[in-house]
Amino acid sequence: MDRRGRRDGRTARESWRTRRMLRQMDRAAHRAARRAGSARFSTPRVGTPRVLALLLVLVLGGALAAGWRDGGWDSLTSPFVPRVYVEIEGRAVAVPRPEPSEGRLRPVVPVTTSGSYAFLHTDDTGEPVGYDPCRPIRYVVRPDGMPPSGQALLADAVTVVSEASGLEFVDVGVTDEAPTLDRALIQPERYGPGWAPVLVAWSDESEVAELAGNVAGVAGSAAVPGSRGEGTWLAAGRMVLDAPDLVALLGRADGYEQARAIVVHELAHVVGLDHVQDTGELMHPMTSHRADLGPGDLAGLAMLGQVACQG
Repeated sequence: MDRRGRRDGRTARESWRTRRMLRQMDRAAHRAARRAGSARFSTPRVGTPRVLALLLVLVLGGALAAGWRDGGWDSLTSPFVPRVYVEIEGRAVAVPRPEPSEGRLRPVVPVTTSGSYAFLHTDDTGEPVGYDPCRPIRYVVRPDGMPPSGQALLADAVTVVSEASGLEFVDVGVTDEAPTLDRALIQPERYGPGWAPVLVAWSDESEVAELAGNVAGVAGSAAVPGSRGEGTWLAAGRMVLDAPDLVALLGRADGYEQARAIVVHELAHVVGLDHVQDTGELMHPMTSHRADLGPGDLAGLAMLGQVACQG
């Protein structure tokens, strides 16, 4: 056999080993999925204390070679390192790596007030789980049904929550994605390989059943693992606003102020705040009690902005 034939033979054997290793990884990931816990995609509802949840299976298992480089194997003999997987539509998908960061995007907001607050997600030590303060919270808007002042309402809410939390928001455009409860957290064909951006949508109860009755909006985010298997952060949030309800509200003399309070309330859910039963806080299930953030709301948002950055 000549040199080229030997080289082709080695390439074929290595290709066969690669396929076998990938199959073994896939089986290991699915075995781990059956043993793993779950994270919740919580969708608190204005006007009701009930929290709906979509279970996301987190898979910690399998291994990738340290030589992995964006879709290829640099070496079959490199030492293995663990990777974290999520199960999406029956497939084990590697948790996206975060974009490089040079540190926090905004200064830390100190906690200067006290009051009632609660978090949608906490870690094993009881600390809040929030968005990575070293990366922007990307969001897209589905504009269907948005009232004329809808963009101003959203901009105002983003400013309020950003200033209270120290988190940075970035508008990355419009989308045609439907606001379904079982939203896919990674949508490479629509948004690229990372976590899907926060979806902001205007809808009604005919499309989103959660908006039925006295419910002006639903919102929440998924608690997902870090790409190295350490830590938990929020990602791929969803905020759905009831367009007919807000349009009717905007027709009142104080309508804009009340509508803005609803959007701020929902956006606070997106970044990790839960309902409280204190009527002095905006995170009370009935937002009509006040039009701005209360002392507990401010304390909770400041704490959410102080979570650690993902490495």
